[in-house]
Formats: sequence, structure tokens, C-alpha cells
Amino acid sequence: MKEKILCVDDEEMVLEALKMELMRGLTGKYIIETALSGEEALQIAEESEKNGDRILVVLSDQQMPGMTGEVLLSILNIKIPRALKILLTGYSDLEAVQYAINNAELYHYIQKPWDRENLILTVGQAIEKYHTRLELEEKTIQIIRMNKGLENTVQKRTAQLQDAIKELEAFTYTVSHDLKSPLRAIDYYAKFILEDYQHELNGHVTDTLIKIRNVCSSMFSLIEKLLQYAVAAEAQLELSTVDMDKLFRAAYQEIAAAEGGRDIIFNIEGTLPKVQGDAVLLKQVVSNLLCNAVKFTRSREKALIKVACSNKTGRYKFSVTDNGVGFDMAYASKLFGIFQRMHTQKSFEGSGVGLATVKKIIEKHHGNVDIESKENQGTTVSFTIPAIS
Repeated sequence: MKEKILCVDDEEMVLEALKMELMRGLTGKYIIETALSGEEALQIAEESEKNGDRILVVLSDQQMPGMTGEVLLSILNIKIPRALKILLTGYSDLEAVQYAINNAELYHYIQKPWDRENLILTVGQAIEKYHTRLELEEKTIQIIRMNKGLENTVQKRTAQLQDAIKELEAFTYTVSHDLKSPLRAIDYYAKFILEDYQHELNGHVTDTLIKIRNVCSSMFSLIEKLLQYAVAAEAQLELSTVDMDKLFRAAYQEIAAAEGGRDIIFNIEGTLPKVQGDAVLLKQVVSNLLCNAVKFTRSREKALIKVACSNKTGRYKFSVTDNGVGFDMAYASKLFGIFQRMHTQKSFEGSGVGLATVKKIIEKHHGNVDIESKENQGTTVSFTIPAIS
């Protein structure tokens, strides 16, 4: 591949002088092509392209018979757009310069008679700019190809991950379902022995059987949570109008009934709106959030639980706020993953599945879940659902 500089002037002596100046100034690194007219210049450009050669710079006189310099450079800007264009002009050719700037992406103009040092400097800078542009174009093409490859890889990995998640969810459902039968049997036999042979058992055996039943109860709870998560992942929404005010109040009454005489102040700000959603799945969301609020306020003498709703940009934002133990927000990103917990089982019972289930359900409703918390001050969990249009 040859690199060329194309010089165009209708005066042969001027053209020869220009060629000699460039050959001496650029130390023969480039082939200097010459043309006595615009038509001849176009022919040279076409042949160079066919041969795979590069024209780096075009220097053209302005005042030429037939095709003027600014017209020639405008045409060459279409045929060889990478080439840097320089117009050789007289003092009276400023309009031609402006035309070339607008239509030929003119790199520079040099007034006649030219200054040798300025000529060589300008052409040298043009060559350098050509090579810089070319390098940038090649790197851009490489980046585009790399990005395309990365996009394909990401799409492939995403599809694989989605398949793996579906398999895991199906596995979770199957295992959880199949575990219930043997657990029921274990719990039944432990209960049977305790009730029918109570007087024949020593204290150690009795304590062991009670522990077995407690473990079974915990396992039942975990399996139920796993089944809820699996169902939430696979379920098709059965949409209906859901009264969120009634849903929150009914869910709280069920939860509070199991808390004995605790001092809990439960407050719903205003009247919560109705939404379009799956009533069964939204009940799981509300129950999970209120259960967490009740659980994590047990250390408080007076527990405060507040439910609120706002409507912004066509989306309802429901929030559940408590004055419980809270947590460090540095670990918040982990909370919506399955089996992720912020507290030990000894401090607070739980499976680490509830918030993961909430996230799955709300995402199915085209909403988002967010959480804000401060240690020893409390937590706010919020979720959005599109408002009824």
C-alpha cells in the first residue's frame, strides 16, 4: 500500500515547484502525484483507490479553468473523505475558502506565493492528522467488534443464567414439596411417642422428642417459604382490583393476634388506594413486610409500625416503616437474595426467603422494591405498583 500526496494546479511550472518543495521537505517518504486539472485529479484519486493506495493530503490551486479548486475538493471529500484538503489561494479568494470549508471539510488554506516553511509544516501536520484519524477509526472498529462480541457473550450468559434460575426454581419447588411427607412422618411419630408413652419416658428422651418436633416445625416453616418463593417465581398473575387498605389491616390483625400483649402502635396514614394486581401474591408481600416489622421491633418497649402510600408519576409507592433494630446499609444489597439474613437465628427467627419472595412478586407487577435503614433506629421497606389508569 502506497501513501500519496496529490498536488493540483493548471500551471505546470508551479506544479513542478510544489512537487520539489514537498519532496525535499518530507524527505521522500511519500509519493507525490500531480494533476494539471480537476478532471485529471479525480482520475488519479479513482485509480489510487482501485490499487489500494492512500491519498493522505490533497493540495489544490483555486483558480483553474473548468473545475475550480473548491469544487474539486468538495467532490474529493465524497470520494476520498479521509484525505486532508488544502486550498492554495490568492488574497481575493476568501469566498472560495468559505465554500471549501462548508462543503469539502477544508483542513487549511495557504496563500500564494507560499512560504516554504509554512507549506512543509502545514502538510506535515495534515499527514499526522490523517494517521491519527486512521488509527482512531481502526481502534473504534476494534472496540465495536469487541463490544459486539461482549454483547453476544452477555446475551448468551444471560440466557444460560435464566435457564439455570428456572431449573433452580423448579428444583426448589420439587424438593420442598417432596420434603414435606417425610417431615410429617417424623413429626407425627415424635408426637405419637410423647402423647402415648409420656409416663414411660425419662426427661432426657422427652426433651429430645420436643426438640425434634421444634426442628420439624422450623423445617415446615422454611419449606413453606421456599414453596412461596418458587410459586412467586413461576406464577402467572391473576389480576383483579385489590383493596390495599383492607389487605394491610387484615394482615396486621392476623400477625398481631400471635404477639400476645405486646405494645404495638400500628398506623396507616390516610386510606390506602386500590390497585390492579394478584390478590394472593400481594397478600404474601404485605404479610412478609408486616411480619418483619413486628419481629424486628420485639426489643422495643413500644413498637411503632407505620404504613403509607404516595402517588408519583402514575405509580403507587407503599412503605412500611418500623422503629426496630435496623441494620447497616452497607449490606443492603444482599437482603433481596434468597437465604440472606442480617441477624442470627438466635436473635431473630427467619428463613432469609421473605424479602426475596417480595422482590419476585413486585417485579412481576412491574414494580420495584427498596429499603432504607439505620442501626438501632428502624427500617423502611417500600415497593411500587403502577396506578390504576
